[in-house]
Amino acid sequence: MLKKWFSRRSTFQGMLDGQAFTLAAGETVLESALKAGVALPYNCQVGSCKSCLCRVVSGEVRSLVDLGYLLSAEDIAAGHVLACQCLPQSDLTLMPAAVAMHWVPAQIKQATPLSASVWRITLSPEQAMPFLPGQFFQLCHQPDTDVRSYSVSWSSSAREIVVDVTLREQGRLSPFLCDQDNVGRTLWLSAGSGQFGQADDGKGPLLAIASGSGLGTTLGLVRAALARNPYRAVMLVHAIRKRQDKFDVAELQRLQQQHQGFHYLHALSQESEGHAHELAGRFTSWLEEWRSLYPHQKYGLEAHGWRVLICGNPGLAQACQRGLLASGVMAQHIQTDCFSPACAEQKISNNKELVC
Repeated sequence: MLKKWFSRRSTFQGMLDGQAFTLAAGETVLESALKAGVALPYNCQVGSCKSCLCRVVSGEVRSLVDLGYLLSAEDIAAGHVLACQCLPQSDLTLMPAAVAMHWVPAQIKQATPLSASVWRITLSPEQAMPFLPGQFFQLCHQPDTDVRSYSVSWSSSAREIVVDVTLREQGRLSPFLCDQDNVGRTLWLSAGSGQFGQADDGKGPLLAIASGSGLGTTLGLVRAALARNPYRAVMLVHAIRKRQDKFDVAELQRLQQQHQGFHYLHALSQESEGHAHELAGRFTSWLEEWRSLYPHQKYGLEAHGWRVLICGNPGLAQACQRGLLASGVMAQHIQTDCFSPACAEQKISNNKELVC
């Protein structure tokens, strides 16, 4: 009887680093903490940046995402969770994650506009910074102050870190990065982290969906997948607004020429007609027939065999995930990396800016 009563509780008691607050059963730990004025670090609110990482000392939570794609096995075993992606299941005692960040100074070497809103920024760190495709790093003006997370772009090397940035006029960091007058200035960055794309087993065809600046990270993962298996069936979709928003087209064409199983498309949400390698309208409107968009039907590909990578806008990612699951793609074969919170997720704080 007592267990049944507890299961119906609408609120729980939370304790974070000695500060008590109320946890609502239907809200994430982060939402409840921010409403109560508790100083819990956060940034993207979609599980990508890991700024809200904390450790459950006592109590239980239910994660809304598979933490295996976001945290290391050691972190999970130690009880670490993402406050923005977990719901309380009991009273909780939490501690901020004690992660010592190693910061390295890096000079802005180049800032190049790719489209009206996306810039490619090349950073030259003072020491080699190894990383894997799909990883991200933290970037700031001064260590541990106003930190932002950025995913590494495909053209990076250990001595030159490249990131594709969406310019947001009200952003805290992107206007600085996307200003050629700041070439030569120094910022601070952390080592690469994250596991987006690392769970790809290479055993089935690959659907890679990118929106906006997410193309850079997606191309890095696609290039790595084709390097492991040059004959793999791969379809890459870049969701943008207009035809003039395209970039890295030469690389897409090169991949198609070198790999017979590779095919790419641009989904143009604000164009009424599509030309070669183009889809008119939002990609979500094509989800019911997404497999027919891949031209090499000789592969005889069933929906349940596809592996999926989705990188960029969280609204697109969520809509694509729902549509792909409905079409038969298996949940464990879908990986996402969201760059900034959807508009609906800004309800926590009207003053919080989007991730730059």
